[in-house]
Amino acid sequence: MGDETVGKPRATGTRSVLTTDEVRAFSARAPRARISVAVPCVRAGVSPSQPVEAELVNISSSGMFVVSPELLDVGTVVEFAFKLDDGLLALRGTAAVVRHASPEIVGMGLRFVTLDESGQELVAQLIDASLGIPEAPVLDTRSGAVSAGRVAYDHGTLRVVLSAATKHYFTKNPLLHIGVAGCFLPALAEVPLGTGYQLDIVDSAGGLLLRCKAKVAAKQDQQIGLRLLDVDRPALQALRAEIAKLPGD
Repeated sequence: MGDETVGKPRATGTRSVLTTDEVRAFSARAPRARISVAVPCVRAGVSPSQPVEAELVNISSSGMFVVSPELLDVGTVVEFAFKLDDGLLALRGTAAVVRHASPEIVGMGLRFVTLDESGQELVAQLIDASLGIPEAPVLDTRSGAVSAGRVAYDHGTLRVVLSAATKHYFTKNPLLHIGVAGCFLPALAEVPLGTGYQLDIVDSAGGLLLRCKAKVAAKQDQQIGLRLLDVDRPALQALRAEIAKLPGD
């Protein structure tokens, strides 16, 4: 597939002049990652313009598919951003609506128009991160808690044992990692964006390293991306230092 992240769209109005071959090329099954994250879209060049609230379904090097209660006309160019919370945008650019999906899924396929080098790199890293096989959660029939590897879910609390085996929860995914006060954990079940938890991170002896609130800001495959909230800065810096000491990546 050719590079569709550069160049200008053929139309910025309400109707598309994209050719059938262009739409078919966009729809081809290029390597992609299944990710859920809020993606507000604003019509490019229109002011004022009410944002269209959308949620990402999947992304590839050429574009993305989003679900939204409002479908924009094919050919419309939008400015988009991956919104992890009010103060953190992970990716932004412009894209053109090239197709609608219906009736089962109310959504739009968008082809990237402008995406800078760092954005292209982030997309490539997200696709690479999706190649790992998530750990399957296991139910402890005695306590009723559910664990996934060294992650335990219990009545709205997530407990993570920090070790070399769990370091990648805090470092691998480029969307949310410890550098931006986030992490990706194996998921218990399907949970909506915005779900809140108490997050406890402990050492191998059970000592508490960090306790804070956390919000599901993204999902990828069978993992949830947590944005850490109301974090004590010294405690966060100490946790980053502990993670950096661990072997691996």
